[in-house]
Amino acid sequence: MAPPPVVTGISPKEGPPGTRVTIRGEFLGASATDLIGLKICGCDCLLSAEWKSKNKIVARSGPCKGRGDIIVTTRSGGEGTSTVQFRGYHESIGPVKESAVWVEEAAPPSVPWGRRPMSPTAYTPPDPLGLSTEGDDCKFPEEELNELFPDGSGKLSDDNFQPGWYLLEHHSNTSFEDLRAGMVFLQRKVESQKEGQLSFLKANTGAVMDQLDRLVLLKNMFEEDQRKNGKEPLPSLQAAIEESITLADSLFSEILSRKENADKTREALSLLTRHKFLFQLPASIDKNIRKKEYDLVVNDYTRVKNLFGNTDVKLFQKILAEIDKKIEDLKEKLHTRMKTMPINVQEQTKYIRLLVSLNWEGDAAWTAITSRKDYLLGLLDKVKDHFKQKEDQENADKGKRKSKAEAEGAGAGGWSGTRAAWCGAACAALASELAALWPLARRYCAGDLAGAPNAPGRHADLKEMIIKAVSLFAEHMRACLMGGSGGAAPGAVDARLVANLRHLREAYDSLLKLDLPSQPLSIVEQVIFEYRVHGMSVFLARALRRVKALPEHEDWKIEEFSDYGAITCLPRLLDTYLSEALSSTHKCVVWGGRREGALLAPGGAPAAALQRHVQHALLAYAAALRGLALTHSDDTDFSNTSLSVALDQRLEEAQPAEGARSWQQRLLIAGANAQYTRRIGLPRIADMFDSYEFPKPTQALQAAREALSSLETTIAETYLEHKGDPLVGTIEPSMYMGRHKIDSDALVDDARPYVYEIINNLIAVHAEVDSVCGPASSRYVRDICETVCEELARLAACAPAPARAAAFRARLEYTLLRLACADHLTRKAENYLVEALAGLPPLTTDEEKKHMDKLVAGFKKRMDLQLASLNCNMETV
Repeated sequence: MAPPPVVTGISPKEGPPGTRVTIRGEFLGASATDLIGLKICGCDCLLSAEWKSKNKIVARSGPCKGRGDIIVTTRSGGEGTSTVQFRGYHESIGPVKESAVWVEEAAPPSVPWGRRPMSPTAYTPPDPLGLSTEGDDCKFPEEELNELFPDGSGKLSDDNFQPGWYLLEHHSNTSFEDLRAGMVFLQRKVESQKEGQLSFLKANTGAVMDQLDRLVLLKNMFEEDQRKNGKEPLPSLQAAIEESITLADSLFSEILSRKENADKTREALSLLTRHKFLFQLPASIDKNIRKKEYDLVVNDYTRVKNLFGNTDVKLFQKILAEIDKKIEDLKEKLHTRMKTMPINVQEQTKYIRLLVSLNWEGDAAWTAITSRKDYLLGLLDKVKDHFKQKEDQENADKGKRKSKAEAEGAGAGGWSGTRAAWCGAACAALASELAALWPLARRYCAGDLAGAPNAPGRHADLKEMIIKAVSLFAEHMRACLMGGSGGAAPGAVDARLVANLRHLREAYDSLLKLDLPSQPLSIVEQVIFEYRVHGMSVFLARALRRVKALPEHEDWKIEEFSDYGAITCLPRLLDTYLSEALSSTHKCVVWGGRREGALLAPGGAPAAALQRHVQHALLAYAAALRGLALTHSDDTDFSNTSLSVALDQRLEEAQPAEGARSWQQRLLIAGANAQYTRRIGLPRIADMFDSYEFPKPTQALQAAREALSSLETTIAETYLEHKGDPLVGTIEPSMYMGRHKIDSDALVDDARPYVYEIINNLIAVHAEVDSVCGPASSRYVRDICETVCEELARLAACAPAPARAAAFRARLEYTLLRLACADHLTRKAENYLVEALAGLPPLTTDEEKKHMDKLVAGFKKRMDLQLASLNCNMETV
């Protein structure tokens, strides 16, 4: 509903009836048909109104008198208001004033002396007082005169003449002395008329005598005519005329009949010549239709309807009926061609104009728009069906040559050549058809297409059409491009993703040029964004699959000796896989096109997906290392055997092939890989994200560090379980092996053999760990030393109070073990040894102390090589 009209200005502001008034204001109607009422001072002026725009109307005032409002009424806004007024007044008609009314030409009845003026229209009653009348600016207001004299008049010739009205109207500003002089003039004038007509005759005696002579002459001539022709001359004259007519008819009857026939023939030929256009129009219509010159047909048809549309001549009606039948056939033909797709917009617009010109029943423009919309939807479905059928055929052909799994891997997903072609064809179809549909729809809404109704509901329908077409396109593209990663090679995936994105962005750019509403544009923009996110997920998912397949690539060959031990190919492959995924993501999908948002905006879902995928890949790497480290088939039990003997026995029983690794070595290598990745690999991955300007995966890196750290602990515990437990298990049996007893006063000269066995076992473990872990081997040796010290403390606590010689020997053994493992003892291990020594009586004499120092020095000299092997310089990691 539009606002009510408001009149804010008029020009001119006053005038007589018929004045051309320009009315200005706001909301004066959306069109000429919207204006349904116009009143000026209460008079209806709609018939003369000319609607110019919603702010201007031109009309002619009616027979109004006085001031009044200008009221405009519209169909859309109702009755309006006026802030200005128009004053109407009536003018007296003079000889030089144009007028559309009849001026009475009869002389006024009360003219002095009874004389007629020379020109009736030039008559102006003189002032009876003999004074000059005042100008219009001195006149008394007419409205007040009407109120003072409701039934009177100021005209001298009217029956209801009021002298007071006349004086106020013509002499309102005349002085009293002048009015008195005028009164004297009027009295003198009346006295002069009392003499009557006698004075008039005296002054005009010659003219009166002349008129009497003329009257006598006329009387004599009339009497002479009666004597000659009688009193009734008309019957004889009528008889003579009738006789002459009868004679003429008898003489010229044959000539007149031939003339009548000739006139009829001439009239028929003249009719054929004059209306040659009508009689030849049916053949002309057929000829122009064959030549596809439809504009000529429309022009001729419009012309003949204007000339003969209301004719009563049956011949003309028959020809018009034949023409109407041909026009109806032409309408159907044009309607069919307008709906038949494909067709360009110019030709379709031409057919719309022709149908409107031919008064086709229905909305031709709307029919054309719906036909083009249906064609677009059908074209998208047809493209989809065509490429789906082609893809199924390709998969069937591949299935004949390969296994079913290989065929599905090669043809599935959005990276096949068929689906890339599908994407390009669908984008081209959408861009081309919307480039035709949307301008046609805009012209329809703007009313540029002749005959298009300005219905508000059509705008919503047109918008819904565009949204439906774009939504169908988006649905097809999601099914085409986001169906899976497929089995294509990495290079093919990158190339086809870039090609598909180019097709989508070209289609999007074409829609931007059409100035479509934001809703359909956002649908296509969302598809592009989702495909970019899908491409990033595909790259990262491919990296995840390759990381999960790392155990298949592990050959346990040492590629590098780092500060953390022997490193195989796994850390390098992890870097390679993630680098390729991030590089492909950066190259293909990170940078957006026109009006596209940032893919990895902070806090967005794609950035979270990137973090999640990277975390999955890193955790999968940790899981792969865990599987490689903890999976083994070595079930040999060496729980009651010396570890060094067990190692020699294993080497003798099973000689591995070149490059083969024992399970313990694989366990240590896996630990070295985990530690190297945690310390070196993860910071390198973080730098990789910074180089591509990606958000750093802090949470993923932290989870990976925790997983790798946990794996390192698990590997250390597992190694301790399989190496330390057998070593610790041999201590107690070896300690009491041989039932060594010593007298309380005997001199101890050496430690028991179990001490040397422990040292040899630790050397064997150290050698194995050092061969794999290098400087990082200290952790494993420390753990085993701590376990050994704990076992010695336990045995010391469980043993009864020893004799003096036995206590000296126990102190010597603990001292030698402490000396041998000095570089590997933790604080906890030191505490265990201190606890074991605390249960022994101290050395009281200098002789015992010197003897102890001698034995320790001899041990150092004798075991120098072993001690050097066990306590070689190692960095604590």
